[in-house]
Amino acid sequence: MASQSSSHRRDPMADALFPTTGSGVAPLGAPPRSAVSRVAASRAVAGASRSAHAMARSRTAILDGARQAVAADGGKITMAQVATTAGVAKATLYNHFRTREDVLTALLMDELRGLAGSLAGLELDEALTKAATAVSEHPLLEALGGQDMTTLAALARVDVRTPGWALVAEAVERMLVEAGRGGTPTVLRWLSSFVIAPAEDRDIAGDVAVLLAGLPSTR
Repeated sequence: MASQSSSHRRDPMADALFPTTGSGVAPLGAPPRSAVSRVAASRAVAGASRSAHAMARSRTAILDGARQAVAADGGKITMAQVATTAGVAKATLYNHFRTREDVLTALLMDELRGLAGSLAGLELDEALTKAATAVSEHPLLEALGGQDMTTLAALARVDVRTPGWALVAEAVERMLVEAGRGGTPTVLRWLSSFVIAPAEDRDIAGDVAVLLAGLPSTR
């Protein structure tokens, strides 16, 4: 017959399933605090990621709307017009950009990044030809020129302290270094000329040949 003391032995399984008050064992199903913290952190990261994606989508829509607005009315667009064309609320637009000038600057930078990316890996003569052709035929520059030559003149003024020209200068410098050539300022001034005076493909090809002949070798 079991002794009285043995009948009161603690059953580990029972303690785990039915903990007594003050036993120090967490109730069944309650995750450790560390697990709760990890879940909360994971949800916070997921929420931040969704918010970032939403912001990126709305910014893309705004720039696409601005691109259409500029094509229609040149640089004299309004914030209301951009919001309507982009299909976003004014509050959403102002969350990204405070002024019309901010929108135009962002649009210009977006266009320049796209152009710089399209030139990566090309031979120097091909890259320069493509860049000059893109500037000459760019629909946004054409729209701006039809509305306000003052804006075009400002864009054509080479100033590497501005974000747009800084990006162009970096791309040009990278191309020239890869080709073993110098002369970044010369190339920048050459490219800027097509903002005001677009050229035909045949003339651009001739310009590129002359330009390359005058660029110094760094090798």
